[in-house]
Amino acid sequence: MAILGMIVYHSAFDLAFFHGVDLNVFSGGWWMLARSVAIIFLILVGISFAISWERTPQYKKYARRGAVILACAMLITIVTYVLDPTTYIRFGILHLIGIATLLLPLFARFKSFAFVPGLLLMFAGQWMQSIHPETSLLIPLGMYPASFTSLDYFPLVPWFGVILIGVSFGNVLYIKNLSWRATVPFDRLPRIFSWPGRHALWIYMIHQPLILALLALGSSLFHKV
Repeated sequence: MAILGMIVYHSAFDLAFFHGVDLNVFSGGWWMLARSVAIIFLILVGISFAISWERTPQYKKYARRGAVILACAMLITIVTYVLDPTTYIRFGILHLIGIATLLLPLFARFKSFAFVPGLLLMFAGQWMQSIHPETSLLIPLGMYPASFTSLDYFPLVPWFGVILIGVSFGNVLYIKNLSWRATVPFDRLPRIFSWPGRHALWIYMIHQPLILALLALGSSLFHKV
């Protein structure tokens, strides 16, 4: 559902910015869709970490994962900088997830109580939004110059807090209370429903070029008609 919502929103975004369709994707229902999808993704990052860490508590695994995600994030930074140096993505949701993957093992001991530092980060984020230093070095932490603009911005404060709340959910729902899972027929669901979740990173990386290509093709055919 999160991946589908992401594709729908980015399709609307591309229609608005590259094809002149009158869609205000930064307010109203479109903004709510974008935020809802982001929150679901981040909570799932926390839940997935809780389950994975319970099985194999090895930091090396998360160091590798974090490095791969950050490499993809830097590729997005480079591409968006080439397209528009004024609004390029410096610390988007993929940057956040990459850094969070490296940091989460440090919070593993909190288990069900990971929501406590999570809520503290979220409250701190409300306060830090009013601070606008002249330097850009604090952008990953949620403090940025007054002139800062970006197409995608998810700083560690407050958004790492949402991931930590997901860690709490993972520990409470999946680790402490395994019995409830027996009532949900996961094994009866078609495998196609689990495939996108297992390949979410690569879907994230390729879906925008595919959407742009399809929209360009559709626009070309429309004008020919």
